[in-house]
Amino acid sequence: MSFDLDMKKFWEVNEKCKNVKEDIVRVPVSIYLDGDWICEYLKLDNAKYYSDFDYQQENRLRCSEITEREFAYTIHPSVDFGVIMDSSVYGGEVNYESNATPTLKPVVNDPDEIDSFVEKMRRVDVLDQGLIPKYLEWREKIKARYGIDLKYGDGIKGCATMMGQICGITNFLTWIITDPEEMRKLIGCWLETSKRYLKKMREVTGFPKDRHGFSFASDVAGMLSPDLYRDFIMQAEKELYDMFSPNPGDSRFYHADYHMLHHLDALREIGVNAVNIDPYIEPKQILEKMPDVVVYGQIPPTKVLLYGTPEQVYECAKRDIEQAGPGKHLVLCTAGSINPGTSFENLKAMCRAAEDFGYIY
Repeated sequence: MSFDLDMKKFWEVNEKCKNVKEDIVRVPVSIYLDGDWICEYLKLDNAKYYSDFDYQQENRLRCSEITEREFAYTIHPSVDFGVIMDSSVYGGEVNYESNATPTLKPVVNDPDEIDSFVEKMRRVDVLDQGLIPKYLEWREKIKARYGIDLKYGDGIKGCATMMGQICGITNFLTWIITDPEEMRKLIGCWLETSKRYLKKMREVTGFPKDRHGFSFASDVAGMLSPDLYRDFIMQAEKELYDMFSPNPGDSRFYHADYHMLHHLDALREIGVNAVNIDPYIEPKQILEKMPDVVVYGQIPPTKVLLYGTPEQVYECAKRDIEQAGPGKHLVLCTAGSINPGTSFENLKAMCRAAEDFGYIY
């Protein structure tokens, strides 16, 4: 079948459907093409894209010309440091690779280093750390050049992922068992540093005081057992939700690309009401555990959207719409990031499914 669609009209309608709390006519679609997708599509040097302001913005706009022509999708100027900016405040050296997203060198390599590391972090000015000065510099350039005033502070990397970036994932998963008290100190440091970081970033970027809602992105959380998540991390993440998303109805969003079915009870208990998680499950499995949640998903990003046919994407999107039903519990997208190499044809098929089956409200 043909998956052709008037994409300009589609996105105009979609813009009016983004807030599922309002009176909308159709299941919304969410597509975000990140730096990794852009670099692969344009065959760019990843290291230069993530470290050179002019190169990054020029290629975002060049790619936008293509995506606008292909399916009326715009890529705006933005500051894109991959997944490491939040954790860079802890001092890890940035590793740039020509064919991969940036990573950070761990800054804690032995549990015996945690006490001194925690004491050091109490004294640092987070605005002077890691990639933050570059972010603020690039942000001003974007405002001057393109008239876009970027705000920062509505979400960060989650605790488990941040621990993996500070210590290394293997060390974190080991030390939480072998050195639990030291890890509690490090998680406490993460919580207090995150509060300072978010408050300062909100202040310096002019984040609206009346704008509530908060999100975590924490793939590594899925590697923990339910007991370990509850014992070490759950309360710390709840504390940040309570601080930055305090009111009933405020968005509490959780993203994780890994297995998360075993954590859904805990997420419900801390008030999570929107999820983009776990490409290995279907919407009905999430809604059985969290009947009031909005599911951002649940198309598998690799097996279906990247490697599947347009027909398979279309059928998977239809399944998600039917499982979520007419209660405004679905924003149609991938369960995780859109992988580099994902085709326009498959993205269009997802949109076509929303157009064909999504007018259920």
